[in-house]
Order: sequence, then structure tokens, then C-alpha cells
Amino acid sequence: MQFTLGEIEGAIHWWRVRASSDAGFAGSVVGCALARLYGETITDHRVVADNELDDVQRDALRVFVRMSTAQQEVEVQK
Repeated sequence: MQFTLGEIEGAIHWWRVRASSDAGFAGSVVGCALARLYGETITDHRVVADNELDDVQRDALRVFVRMSTAQQEVEVQK
């Protein structure tokens, strides 16, 4: 699986709104892991493969993709 900059941005937003506060998200393991990945992706201007990610980054992105895909399917069925 590969992740684009847009998916990483989406995951950051998705996880941030589920945190108790912006500061709580920024200091969280997921927040820090996604921020590092976001910075690296902007610098390198490339798509990132999941085998290049650490466990926290990979899990956070997979949960985001799975949940957003499920939400899209529900909206299509309406």
C-alpha cells in the first residue's frame, strides 16, 4: 500500500479531531509520528510505501484509510 501527501494530511486531520485537544494530539505518539512523516513527504515530494513507515505511522494511516473508505461506502449507499 502507498500513501500520498493528501492521505497523510487527511490522516492528521482525522486523528486531530478525535483527540481531546490540539495540544493533546500534537504531543501524542500518533501526532508526532504523522508530523515526522508529513515533513519527510513534503521534503522528498513522493508517495510513501507502507514498508517505509514505522509501526505507529503505518497503523495510524491504515486506520484512517479503513475508516474513511467505510464512511464513503455508507454515503454511496444513501
